[in-house]
Amino acid sequence: MTQETETTIQGLTGKIAAIQSGSEGGFPVLCLHGWLDNASSFTPVCRSLPDHRWISIDLPGHGNSAHRPPGCIYHFTDYVADVYQVAKNLGFDRFSLVGHSLGAGIAATFAASFPACVNRLVLIDGIGPISGDDDDTLDQFRRSMAFLNEGETLQLSEYRSWDGLVDKRLRAGRINRSSVETLLRRGTFRQNGKIVVRSDPRLKQHSPVYMSQGKVLSILHGISAPTLLILARDGLVIPRKSTNRRIRAVPGLVVEEVEGHHHVHMDHPETVAPLIGRFLSAASVGRP
Repeated sequence: MTQETETTIQGLTGKIAAIQSGSEGGFPVLCLHGWLDNASSFTPVCRSLPDHRWISIDLPGHGNSAHRPPGCIYHFTDYVADVYQVAKNLGFDRFSLVGHSLGAGIAATFAASFPACVNRLVLIDGIGPISGDDDDTLDQFRRSMAFLNEGETLQLSEYRSWDGLVDKRLRAGRINRSSVETLLRRGTFRQNGKIVVRSDPRLKQHSPVYMSQGKVLSILHGISAPTLLILARDGLVIPRKSTNRRIRAVPGLVVEEVEGHHHVHMDHPETVAPLIGRFLSAASVGRP
């Protein structure tokens, strides 16, 4: 199974699309991408480490996966349930998890919630879910509810040119053009002479309620799997005031800082892949 193959797995509310690659006999590793990205986020790393069995999923509403049903909100906790359903339907009793950004928050929460399932955990420029201040709870809820009227008329985004779409994504954050094109090749389709973005517009709705920092720390304390945190020096996590407390909360956490921006695993797989490979190989024992 060294070549990349497409597959679908049943998730919480619909089909989950995934890219499988690597060695069919290798220890399974589930990969969870960031917000508005897709499974191809991990393609550069997976290609560099063919001895593992990689299953990189499109989270609901992203890539080729089904959107949530009408009337549903993309709750963070539901993503955790999706990972459980995917692992169950793949027949994995034990596996490793790799997550980037939003995916890192999901992976950390899953590892704490289902410790018997997770062999090793790798977090890339993300450590736990987003938290909010208690004083902002009402404003946060109001912002989320204000989206409901917009959601009634939202359509998939369309663009006239590939270069125009790529340039817009480049302006949204620091990431290499080649990485943007990798994501967009999976995240778009052509229709009536236009390029259509597959992701569900409802993904841009604010979450109604964020966890407090204390609740996030409680979750991180519950992680028992050996954990590697890869931080991009020019990424999103190092500058946050909450980061040091979160790092201290994860028992035995191994932290590696590397040069690069938030999508460092895509922009610099030659740096990130060896770190992940050594970490995962250190405990590739047992089989699902």
